[in-house]
Amino acid sequence: MNPSTPLRVTVKYKMKKILLTLTIIHYTLTMAAQLPDTDIWLLDVSEVNGKFNFSNPVNITSRKGYDNQPAFSPDGKYILYTSIRDTTQSDIYRYDVDTKQTTQFTKTPTSEYSPTFMEGGKNISVVMVEKDSAQRLWKFPISGSKPSRIMEMDSIGYHCWFSKNRLGVFVLTKPFTLQWVGTGSEQPKVIADSIGRCIKMHNSMMYFTTKDAADKASLNLFNLPGFHTKKLFEMPGEDFVMRNGLVICSSGSKLFICKQDGNWVELCNLSLFGIEKAGRIALSPDGKKMAIVSMK
Repeated sequence: MNPSTPLRVTVKYKMKKILLTLTIIHYTLTMAAQLPDTDIWLLDVSEVNGKFNFSNPVNITSRKGYDNQPAFSPDGKYILYTSIRDTTQSDIYRYDVDTKQTTQFTKTPTSEYSPTFMEGGKNISVVMVEKDSAQRLWKFPISGSKPSRIMEMDSIGYHCWFSKNRLGVFVLTKPFTLQWVGTGSEQPKVIADSIGRCIKMHNSMMYFTTKDAADKASLNLFNLPGFHTKKLFEMPGEDFVMRNGLVICSSGSKLFICKQDGNWVELCNLSLFGIEKAGRIALSPDGKKMAIVSMK
């Protein structure tokens, strides 16, 4: 099983959803198996005359266990990420870039995944595994005040905000689908199927991956009006970020980069920093920091 598929931890789930869950876990898990062991690294990024340099690698989690899904704050001063500190529950943690201090952000009896900053930066949205095992979107104010459910839609894996009230959601259908959703009462619309987990906004367009029968990823875009979708080109891996019109992708121990022409060039060999298998990547808003998930 490809370790790039999303993690779900559920309890007392209906049998058909248990079977679906088993198809989307990072590794082939059973009830007694251990959770994936991942770390988050933080690197400095600089660019001179089109040449990139990565330096000062720091393992900001450096522990045994699952730490994943990093997201930079709009001001780049801290990172939110998903962390599992026991075998039953995940919470969102915060890492301060300057002080290097880690604090727990969500403290609930449920599990939270996929921290994503909402428009304005005063709230984040997360996928919450509720007590009945439904996976719905919730809003958590950065101030720490009471969270609230965003909408009733179930079986959400990942999400990406297109605007204040509309977003693309990775839905745990079979095959997985990217659906266009409003936070009101309108019905979701399917944008694409057989999608990967990575969904990004860049220059007012939504970029996402699709995967073929051989698990090969391709980059696609979605835009309005007219629900315009277009397949762009194949990718070395599933995880990517956008930077000034360039696409940066992780694959194995390497980062690759290309213009939107599909011609990939090796950017960095992460094994120099001790990262042999890179997963998710996140870029700070100013482009000077990169968070990389290392899968052990």
